[in-house]
Amino acid sequence: MSVLAFARSIRWGLVHFWRNVWLSLAATGVLLLTLAMLGILLMVTVVGRFSLAAVEEKVDVTVFMSDTATDEVILAIKADLEGRPDVSSVQYVTKEQALAAFEARHRSNPLVAQALQELGENPLQASLVVKSSDASRYGDIAEALKSPKYHPFVSKVTYEDNREVITRLTSALRTVRRVGLVLTVALAVIAILVTFNTIRLAIYGYHEEIEIMHLVGASPWFIKGPFLIEGFLAGTIACVLTLLYFFPFVRALSPRLSAFVTEGNFDLARWTGEHALGITFLILAAGILLSTVSSWIAVRRYVR
Repeated sequence: MSVLAFARSIRWGLVHFWRNVWLSLAATGVLLLTLAMLGILLMVTVVGRFSLAAVEEKVDVTVFMSDTATDEVILAIKADLEGRPDVSSVQYVTKEQALAAFEARHRSNPLVAQALQELGENPLQASLVVKSSDASRYGDIAEALKSPKYHPFVSKVTYEDNREVITRLTSALRTVRRVGLVLTVALAVIAILVTFNTIRLAIYGYHEEIEIMHLVGASPWFIKGPFLIEGFLAGTIACVLTLLYFFPFVRALSPRLSAFVTEGNFDLARWTGEHALGITFLILAAGILLSTVSSWIAVRRYVR
């Protein structure tokens, strides 16, 4: 196709878009909803992954030692655990350190201080705080601590509650992502059908002009080009509108989302700013691809 023919295709594509403005706006609107859903799915995925990582970082296996376990025994168990490849660190918290931390947490409660005085002794246990770089390995670590060689010295292993939190959060995030993906795919299919029918109706409206162009020897690309341009325009407008509201929307939502979901440890607006180029490319690629592919299918089928 020559430059002149391409320029004319663009011109007639604009004319087609304007003459079928309501149909074109309907296709643009559905594409806009699809891209909006894609943006929401992206935000949910990013925030969900960070939230899960933050929870996993706080999770550990705490091993409370029995009163019969001496320092030598506890240090031996600590060294044994540190030798595991799935253990990143083991912290030994003595009875005295546990009591000091407990008193610091309840300094403003006089009843706690009075109760400790009446006891006359330290009621807390020494413990080992085990951390792993892979949260999925905590179950194996907790199971290993049930071994008979540790049984006489281990009073309690706290992991089940943490595992339940991680399992529920992971399941919730997986469900949200699946629902979002299904909605996005459904909207994408609807967008393809609406754009397809928009181009098909446009082709029917110009069938006489198409026949004349065939008779005078117009090239196939010259005939098909305006309809492809019309679909491309719908996708481009939807992309531009999506980008115009997406970044301001994220910037406005980020402080509340950060305070509510991630306890202020994650700035979604900053993350989107750092990945603005990739997000822009994703939305542009998705919108233009959906509109252009559906237009191409309609042109291939109805323009002979």
